[in-house]
Amino acid sequence: MTTNADEIAKIEGFVLRCAMPQVAGNALRVFGERACLLVRITTRGGVTGLGESWAYPFAAAELIKHTLARHVLGKDVRNPRRIHREMLGAAVPDRRGQVHMALSALDMAVWDAFGKTQHMSIASMLGGALRDRILTYASGPLLPSGDNRYHGFVEAVEGYVAEGFKAVKIRVGVRREHDLWAIEQARRSLGPDGLLMIDLNEASTVGDTILLAEASSSAGLGWIEEPLAHDNLPGYRRLAERLSVPLAGGESFCGVQSFRDVMTDGSLAIVQPDLAICGGLTEALKVSHLAEAFEVAVAPHVWGSAVNFLASLQFSAVLPARRRQPELPIFEYDKSFNPLRSELFDPKPGEDGHIAIPDGPGLGIEIDLGRLEGYVSERWELNS
Repeated sequence: MTTNADEIAKIEGFVLRCAMPQVAGNALRVFGERACLLVRITTRGGVTGLGESWAYPFAAAELIKHTLARHVLGKDVRNPRRIHREMLGAAVPDRRGQVHMALSALDMAVWDAFGKTQHMSIASMLGGALRDRILTYASGPLLPSGDNRYHGFVEAVEGYVAEGFKAVKIRVGVRREHDLWAIEQARRSLGPDGLLMIDLNEASTVGDTILLAEASSSAGLGWIEEPLAHDNLPGYRRLAERLSVPLAGGESFCGVQSFRDVMTDGSLAIVQPDLAICGGLTEALKVSHLAEAFEVAVAPHVWGSAVNFLASLQFSAVLPARRRQPELPIFEYDKSFNPLRSELFDPKPGEDGHIAIPDGPGLGIEIDLGRLEGYVSERWELNS
């Protein structure tokens, strides 16, 4: 029976924005600021939970205020699956888009609060962690705008290695000769035993991706990520038939149905749900179960603030191990300028390249949003 103490009484929203030190991005697009939406729910008993959506923070905020909040306020925080199901009812005309991104933040917040009410981590609430540490890879650097897209590249990768990272994913897709230079330099910095992946950020074609894979075969790539537009499923099928390097993708997929399509045709060897986009922890669990049935590996995409970072660590703790090359799960650690994460949580890899998964209640650590006060550009509050 629902008790007043466990009812969700309040939803607060915080749009965070911070300027980048320079305009940078990937081969397809650049940006000059980072932004995200954080939501905080509070129960009548005073328990709070945090969640995040980073892709379209202002749009997500409006969807929450005008569409999703009524499915959350007054509900029992101890039943996140039911709340998630009711929110999905609002996504009928938008089964693979913005509604999933907005409800991702609320779902994450409900799981965080639920864990706190039980004094257990989210991983424990999901049935128990399979690991307390995880191999992490440095994701970076961002490519600066201008004529020299690889300015500072070697120094950045060498810095990751010096920090203790044993795996790195680099952004490529500028021009083949420049990409091959970057791959060669990254392999040299990592050494022969380090794990190296490349991310084309949807900027390539089927033919160019094949040529790049063939020309870089000596680098021993762990995977090639998103060479094509994420919804170009026929293109991914053609690539999977031609390449020996595993294909990874799915960071922009919303809802388990999107992942179903690439698993049934076998085009992706590794799927990368982002908890702040796909539909939160509840939806990501569906994806992981489906992936296990199809023997597809899961390596979550991680971007945004410390909230998505911590939630993704909790999710990674319950993913089954995959004994393949590369060995998975592995955790993405965005190494670009990001005070929205580093001000709250900034772990360092150990000698073996792993980071610890926090095991405190909810997201694993207590988060003080006051430390991000200087980045809040908009806030709002809804009450039951």
